[in-house]
Amino acid sequence: MITRRAAVAAGMLPFVLPHSSVAADAPVPPSLEALMRPPTTIGAAMSPDGAQIAILREQREGEARTAYVNLISAADPKAPPRRLIIGDLDVYGIHWANNERLLISVVLKAEEDYTPTGSFMGRKLNMSVRRLLSVGLDAAEPVMMFAAQKGYLKYNYDGGRVIDLLPDDPRSILMALYPPGSDNLCLYQVDIYSGMGIQVDRGSTGTYHWMTQGGKPVLRWDSNNRGTAAMLYWRGPQDTTWKFVRRMVLKTEWQKPDFEIVGASEKPGAFYVVSRGETGQTAALREFDMRTLTYEVTVAEQPGRDIEDALIDDQRRFVAASYVEDRVAYVFADPAMAGHFRGIEAFLGRKQNVSLMDISRDHNRLLIRTSGPGMHSLYCLYDVAAKKLSPLSVGKPWLTEGSLATVEALDVKTRDGQVIRAYLTVPRASGPRPLVVMPHGGPETRDGYDFDYYAQAFAAQGWLVLQPNFRGSGGYGRAFAQAGEGRWGDRMQEDVEDAVAQVLASGRADLKRVAICGASYGGYAALMGAVRRPELYRGVISIAGVSDLPEMMEDERQEGLDSPVYQLWVRRIGDPKADAARLAAASPRRRVTEIKAPVLLIHGLDDDVVAVAQSRMMAQAMKSAGKSVELVTLRDAGHNGWEPEMELDVLKRCVDFLGKAFA
Repeated sequence: MITRRAAVAAGMLPFVLPHSSVAADAPVPPSLEALMRPPTTIGAAMSPDGAQIAILREQREGEARTAYVNLISAADPKAPPRRLIIGDLDVYGIHWANNERLLISVVLKAEEDYTPTGSFMGRKLNMSVRRLLSVGLDAAEPVMMFAAQKGYLKYNYDGGRVIDLLPDDPRSILMALYPPGSDNLCLYQVDIYSGMGIQVDRGSTGTYHWMTQGGKPVLRWDSNNRGTAAMLYWRGPQDTTWKFVRRMVLKTEWQKPDFEIVGASEKPGAFYVVSRGETGQTAALREFDMRTLTYEVTVAEQPGRDIEDALIDDQRRFVAASYVEDRVAYVFADPAMAGHFRGIEAFLGRKQNVSLMDISRDHNRLLIRTSGPGMHSLYCLYDVAAKKLSPLSVGKPWLTEGSLATVEALDVKTRDGQVIRAYLTVPRASGPRPLVVMPHGGPETRDGYDFDYYAQAFAAQGWLVLQPNFRGSGGYGRAFAQAGEGRWGDRMQEDVEDAVAQVLASGRADLKRVAICGASYGGYAALMGAVRRPELYRGVISIAGVSDLPEMMEDERQEGLDSPVYQLWVRRIGDPKADAARLAAASPRRRVTEIKAPVLLIHGLDDDVVAVAQSRMMAQAMKSAGKSVELVTLRDAGHNGWEPEMELDVLKRCVDFLGKAFA
């Protein structure tokens, strides 16, 4: 294990973090534009032999944009990098196809003709499409995958889906694409030098993904019509037909899956799966045999915490499994690697999340991304033998540690004696401050100690931001998540209220200037908070939130009463018949007369998770009751994943709304 003091004394890690700065004047909080400005570092990848690191970057000067790759020697990361110019392209991802060729994921603007129908005029629609470029290390003659095959890219919005990099085949990768004239997704072996693809498998109606083992497609996922449930199939290398494995509720904003495959293992037919199993209290990384449909062994677990993901090397060897305390933590296959990880954390002052991105085949080099409240992102290379951490590139270097708000972890004792975790973002200002309560979405997700755009944006205005992990949140095991089932509108709200009360009692927040803002489930919690505590909140923001539980359940009934999706909602919220009175009482739309604060509703018109009708119904009910409400609908916007320009506009609306509420 290395500490900062020991590292400096030994001549290791002799650098100052690039995001840190010491200014003569008091640091100025970042503007909303600075927070939402796209990062200059887009991504990073390690070559298969571990000899080079490719850093994908973007440089903007006015309207001019240049994407490029910095190639860094892993043996001498301080040496000037070799630069590969990609050009004026919107890039979003990078991988190594082999030791001499890179894959660059790009977004292109295209136009699609609309045929005149009825009284509507024909027009061209501007849209974004995803494509994949293969480039050599001299950047000469880049090749777009499938571009030479007539018609293959014309009707594919996503022509850049890589299923397997095929580490043992230096010339090919596996990609998923819709062939011309077909609605069935197919799997192609693609030559990275020519861009030509050969079909190796054809999906059925609804197929949306494959997973491989040893380069062979052995798992396939098919979804239902609404995209809410999936059927998993297995086909052994010697089999000719697909065999049904299980039906699952898809991972959504609402639900953490209880059977998530993270990669193939070394054992034929076995895969690493994150699952709580039938009776387990926490999600563990387990090895699951697709041939016998049984769990073979528990690979990694952490008492009281759910395993979230795992790092598997390109030879299908387990390296580490991640979970979240306040920051990201790991269970390592090699105990010695755990010591190195603790040393890296200590050197960074335990202020950052240290996320493992990749590892060399000899396990001597780690590619790392760090992030935290004081830094958007920093990419580093760690040399295990030398115990040396080398910074490579910063995501947003204009966001300095001194200008960003700090975050404190709080233990909150609830009214029934339980203890929950909450996070308080503290602006660089003194005296009692306005407080924005920000319950997370999900509900089976969680907040942690990390960089959060909305929390930093609100803190930049001088406001405290409180993010409680109420019961029903994910990450803490089955019992904690189930404690929120059937408790929408009461226990889950009580936990939020108890966290607010603790902060108010500390004297750090202004009792007369408290607001609540949330998205998805958090939007519902914000509206319900306004119903339950009308005397507390001065402003309420619901982004893509639910307002009427019976109406939501009616919409979910489209799956059928016996569908796993509908049954999930019955378990989560309640039975529309047996629990009708409780669901109505837990619906903000039906209790608008109790709301005193002005309400801002924001919703994407193309939201397929929470229907925009939920916000429209809430707005109409508020208006009919003579309450202050504003509804903003976003064109060409889904539930989340909005473009930076749209996210910036939403942030500005939220800040302006809350500023007026606090005035």
